[in-house]
Amino acid sequence: MKAPNYTVEEIAADQFAVKVGNEVAGYVSEDGEHPGIWVNEDQNGRLMGRSATREQGADFLAAWFVAVDEDRT
Repeated sequence: MKAPNYTVEEIAADQFAVKVGNEVAGYVSEDGEHPGIWVNEDQNGRLMGRSATREQGADFLAAWFVAVDEDRT
């Protein structure tokens, strides 16, 4: 599945909000214990996985957000 259009906004040092439209799909932040690894969390702060880059995490969260939203309709 291709990730939908999304934006990434820095909300704190090394912490970014991933937005699909005006809605927050989740958060990507650098792992403090494992430099170079990014932690991916949903909009409620639930761990969704880790990624090698911020962009990979943002792609995953945006695609997951849209897929879950489609399941609700």
